[in-house]
Amino acid sequence: METKGMLSGIYRISEKVMLIAYTNILWILFSLLGFVFVGIMPATIAMFAVTRKLILEEEQVPIFSLFWNKYKEEFVKANLYGYLILIAGTIFLLDVLLFQSLDGWPFMLLSIISAGLLMLFLIVILYFIPLFVHYDLTLLQYIKTAFLLSISHPIQTMIMISSGAVILFILLLLPGSLFFFSGSLYCFIVMKTALKVFAHVEGQKELLEGGSQYGEYSF
Repeated sequence: METKGMLSGIYRISEKVMLIAYTNILWILFSLLGFVFVGIMPATIAMFAVTRKLILEEEQVPIFSLFWNKYKEEFVKANLYGYLILIAGTIFLLDVLLFQSLDGWPFMLLSIISAGLLMLFLIVILYFIPLFVHYDLTLLQYIKTAFLLSISHPIQTMIMISSGAVILFILLLLPGSLFFFSGSLYCFIVMKTALKVFAHVEGQKELLEGGSQYGEYSF
């Protein structure tokens, strides 16, 4: 009985790994379908939506149909939000590079502040995408909620950041795995961590409609 349970556990883990790899392949293919420039944003949203289902659902998830439907459904909004985020991130980065290129302690101070803002911006994005596929909010609510969650759950935020560094290191050691896990493995960890944060906050009744500190949510 114990051996059978162990084999069942190994099978479930193996199946999950294969599904994560399959999702990554779809992410790459659908990014290329939009010539990367207009494909990678909706493909990333679709990957997170599929990963969310894999985490929340016990039954088998129709990965391809879910991926394709989400890709089409969020194509315009994903590109709009995605490029707004890209422009904002580029501005933060240029600020850091500009202040670092100038001499004097005021510019050094400004470069440190800009670097901190850039880091905070990147952390907010880690919550932004899971929020996007989990809740129906406005753009400002996504940003506000992502910011509040990122600073109110520092341990989970550090897990997201550190796991990204570990996964990148592993993928560089095993370059053959890039095609199968370059995006989906990190997506799985970020989505799973974010869902735990959402569940914790919802459990404290801070995300109920009608006046929580995180804004109004639609379930």
